[in-house]
Amino acid sequence: MAVKIINKFSNLPVELINKIINYTDVIVYRHGKYINRINKQDYKYAILYTIPKPKKIGNYCVELCLLVFNYKFKETKGYFIEYDFKNGLFAVTIKFVKKEIDGFDKYFDVITCERYIFDANSMWRKTPNYIM
Repeated sequence: MAVKIINKFSNLPVELINKIINYTDVIVYRHGKYINRINKQDYKYAILYTIPKPKKIGNYCVELCLLVFNYKFKETKGYFIEYDFKNGLFAVTIKFVKKEIDGFDKYFDVITCERYIFDANSMWRKTPNYIM
């Protein structure tokens, strides 16, 4: 995107022009070029803002929580997706959880838990759960 400066403002320093452009919140100057940005009053920004951000757990694990509150039944259900990439092995654990209240404590009850490993054939394979 080429930005043309009005002749009256061509004598202003570049730093001041960048501050004016950043103030409008539509175009931002980063890494030596001008980039379009979504305005904060745009409805698309509100949709992007609701997407949960992953949490880093340790050096080799990332967790994403996708929870939904049902107002009709007053309950919270959702998924915990945990990515583990230790020693070049990629694994995903997907847990379906429900929020429970036990007296004074609130906790997540795991309803289902499945683990997948990315194998040498570039396929996700489900690992069996061995219980002893």
